[in-house]
Amino acid sequence: MRKAKNLLDMTTSMLKEGHPELKASLEGLSPVYARIIFSRRMELGISQQQLSRKAHTGLKTISRAEGGFDNLSTETYDKIFNALDLDVQDIAQAMIQLKKSKDELSVTTG
Repeated sequence: MRKAKNLLDMTTSMLKEGHPELKASLEGLSPVYARIIFSRRMELGISQQQLSRKAHTGLKTISRAEGGFDNLSTETYDKIFNALDLDVQDIAQAMIQLKKSKDELSVTTG
């Protein structure tokens, strides 16, 4: 098992080990996060460069996040979600919406 970077990574690792049936679901979050990030950025009408400045990340990081790359840290996602004014409930709601429908995603803060 690789060393967990934070509590979220540690929890995810433990869930995967204890519940192998969850492995595929937990490993498939990057493309879901990508859709949420892109949709919210479009909703706010900001560029990737504006988001990168607001999130204190590089432009390439935003591009990778929107591309669904798997090697971004939870800390990076936290910075991006915070910059987009999305909290855990907003992200969970968007994930539920994506699960229910393959239609266009609308991410709104609540």
